[in-house]
Amino acid sequence: MHPGPRRRPSAASRTLAASIVAATLVIGATSGLMIMQMRRSAWDQVGHVSRNLLESVEHLVDRNVELYDLSLQAVVEGLRNPEVDGLAPSLRQLVLFDRAASATGLGAILALDPQGAAFADSTAEVPRPLRFPDADFFRIHKEREDAGLYIGKPLRMAPDGRWVIPLSRRLTYADGAFAGVVVGTIDIGYFDALFSHFSLGDQSRIAVFRESGELLVRTPRRESVIGQSLTTAAHFPRYLEHRSGQFVAVSHIDPAEVLISYGRIGDHSLIATVGVPTTVIAALWRPKAMAIVGLVMVLCGGMIGLTLALQRELERRGKAEERALAANRDLARLAHTDGLTGLPNRRQFDEAFARARGEAVRTGAPLSLLLLDADRFKRYNDTYGHLAGDEVLRAVARVLQRQVREPEESACRIGGEEFAVLLPGISGPDAAARAECIRRALARLRIPHIGNGGGIVTLSLGVAEVFRDETAGQAFSAADAALYEAKRQGRNRVMVRPGSAEGARIA
Repeated sequence: MHPGPRRRPSAASRTLAASIVAATLVIGATSGLMIMQMRRSAWDQVGHVSRNLLESVEHLVDRNVELYDLSLQAVVEGLRNPEVDGLAPSLRQLVLFDRAASATGLGAILALDPQGAAFADSTAEVPRPLRFPDADFFRIHKEREDAGLYIGKPLRMAPDGRWVIPLSRRLTYADGAFAGVVVGTIDIGYFDALFSHFSLGDQSRIAVFRESGELLVRTPRRESVIGQSLTTAAHFPRYLEHRSGQFVAVSHIDPAEVLISYGRIGDHSLIATVGVPTTVIAALWRPKAMAIVGLVMVLCGGMIGLTLALQRELERRGKAEERALAANRDLARLAHTDGLTGLPNRRQFDEAFARARGEAVRTGAPLSLLLLDADRFKRYNDTYGHLAGDEVLRAVARVLQRQVREPEESACRIGGEEFAVLLPGISGPDAAARAECIRRALARLRIPHIGNGGGIVTLSLGVAEVFRDETAGQAFSAADAALYEAKRQGRNRVMVRPGSAEGARIA
């Protein structure tokens, strides 16, 4: 058994589905834009705060370097003064080294001779036996006259091994020759303590390094990376392209993606950075975004579920309406159909006759009516029974259905064993020929009837061409009269109404 054709969704169902799809797309697009805006806002917010924090770091480092540089310059100027050499050691100590050099986080200031040995010490009248002939800051000043304030590579100071940042200036003789170096140190722990107050969270990173790449300060502190060169990082050249900027890269020290804000510190060869992992930024907007996505999914799911329910209801109502319409059509068909033979009944035939007559009046075409019934049918019922008689009527109906050319022509059961045939566009003689075909078609079936002439079921037919101004009743009377004449003359024959050839047709 093959399944029937699938029913196409109704227009209302399609419209509803299209509306929900459109609404879902609008909600999805709006939610997507909202999430994108939340993400952009989080990035802008962190980027703005990072730049502000970076400015604070730059200002703090620059101010400390400048203050310490003033102490170094004071030592340089003092050593150039010949009168200072003649002072007593304690007075000379006060003149060369001011109070700034002893501030928190600032280490000792040393004056080194051309061989790198200390000959003046801010911590003692008798210098400590310290030598730095191989230190980068000593070699730079020895090789260059224009080095100015030089911030060297971080180094460990004995005896505690503290990490310090050396700041130095060149000493010269009166003729400009190299006379040594004045060097001071800043404890890296001092910057760690200062930077600990500047934070964007536990995962943010603050760093200061030289333009040559050596890391000086990193907060949170990690001893193993101090002094490490950052030049091997793929993004390091970007620090040198502009004075300040912001970009996203994978951290060289921690394998994590980071939003990096960077900037030069004053006129010094130092770069400060503030790094915030992108996971921290994502944590600002992603939970809200997930909540929005969940809410939208629930909302859209509810809308889709409601749509499916409404569609099922519309389909159910549509099917119910179709069944009702089909029932109405069946009722209408039954109201116009003979239940035994399946032919149109007298009511439908009268309507067809009225339409055909109106069309004949309009066009002037001929119209003929046939009336027929089975000969000696009552005797047949008495002999063979009413069930057999019903079969005879059905056989007559099947003959008429084969002989009538629908939909122009029509046949009906008038009642009992009497039938009628309507032939639009056919005149009396042609109608008689058609009636003869019907008579012979039933005779060829040779349905036994011992009470009839010839021993088979036969038909008698009366033919009447409808005349001008003739009513339906008059046309039926004329055809009935012709049928009666066929019966009177012996049955199993066709008779035409008297005078049909001479009568005026419908005009």
